[in-house]
Amino acid sequence: MTTRFGTYDDFGHRLKIAAASIVAMAGLMGYSAASVAASSSAQAKSITLGTILPLTGATAQNGENSLRGIQLAVEEINAAGGIKSMGGAKLELTVADATSDPAKAASAAINFLSKNKKPLAMVGAYASGLTETIARVTERARIPLLSTSFADTLTHQGYKFFFQLPAAASKMGTAQFRYASEVAKANGHPLKKVAIVYANNAYGASQAAALKKQAQESGVDVALYEGYSPEITDANPVVAKIKASGADSVFSIAYVTDGVLLMRALKSSGSTLPMFGGTGGYVTPDFLKVLGSTVNGVFSVTTSNPDDYGAIGEAYQKKYGMFMPQEAHDNAAAVFVIAQALEEHPTTNPVELAQTLHKGKFNRSAAGSMPGGVVEFDASGVNIHAAPLMVQWQNEKLVGVWPGNLVKGKPEWPAAAKN
Repeated sequence: MTTRFGTYDDFGHRLKIAAASIVAMAGLMGYSAASVAASSSAQAKSITLGTILPLTGATAQNGENSLRGIQLAVEEINAAGGIKSMGGAKLELTVADATSDPAKAASAAINFLSKNKKPLAMVGAYASGLTETIARVTERARIPLLSTSFADTLTHQGYKFFFQLPAAASKMGTAQFRYASEVAKANGHPLKKVAIVYANNAYGASQAAALKKQAQESGVDVALYEGYSPEITDANPVVAKIKASGADSVFSIAYVTDGVLLMRALKSSGSTLPMFGGTGGYVTPDFLKVLGSTVNGVFSVTTSNPDDYGAIGEAYQKKYGMFMPQEAHDNAAAVFVIAQALEEHPTTNPVELAQTLHKGKFNRSAAGSMPGGVVEFDASGVNIHAAPLMVQWQNEKLVGVWPGNLVKGKPEWPAAAKN
């Protein structure tokens, strides 16, 4: 069951949130205190999960993909009998819009918690900038927040209630360059001079910094290092700088809209440079839907291998008529982690659930198709098995291509880039 905080039009991607004032922090603190006193009874008719995602603004499509994954996981768990260790309790999902603006995300989270039944756990908020502000709210409220956001800073705050499923941005950026370099060298096109362009926010800047560091340490010239607003409407100025730099390849960290704009501008300019994306928009169905065959040959790092999604991926394809994107899968994994934790240690107390999350190993459904086949958190909330991998668009399908021990496919150097 899903409850929306506001009304949402799936086709138009419009969320109308009822206007409300921000709850005073003292009130939130009272809410937090109440969470400590929550019953740890193993029996409950239903279990409330909350999710707050960007359902409007620049990252709305990624937020919608994430929500679909969460909803699918909830549906599958409930259809299988709910949380059996808690008398078959069903998961009830409450949804709120974080917007795509970090300045508004904390207010949205506070408002959400003040007006809804207290969730046992939350999942969100896709974009790192949003999650950074929301995590402060959920930490104060002592509610576990499971997230697919990348920013390293999220697990460097001493939080006890934050859990990061994918590899952090520093690992993603490092792998983005290292895997690209290995693929290029293996195909007879060693990288010598690269252009790095990125959405200048928590996600893009942190991943780009790691990418740049790895390139420089490898002796490769970073000819262009350019950040831009994630809400960019014209990528031609960025592409002009790429062409002027003399780079032999492009590394991009972008969401759907800016990634599409960049690809279109590159094509219009006549560029045939190989493209190495940094997850985000580069691994989504909408990237393919808008660009068509232009996507073929594009590489991207990602957090989980679509070749391994199995039954959950097939269910998503059947339900939504498109392949399961990375953010849908990884958010579904978060829900299955929560469900498995409750099966093993039933509780209605968020604090007790957080303790279980820190101690367990989780491999149910989508959690088992994360890298390593298991999700396991350390004391800081880092998934110790998280590892980036590289995919490539081949014949308009995403194929895992690198490294060989994590994937089944083989990289194909773009034909145009050989000229």
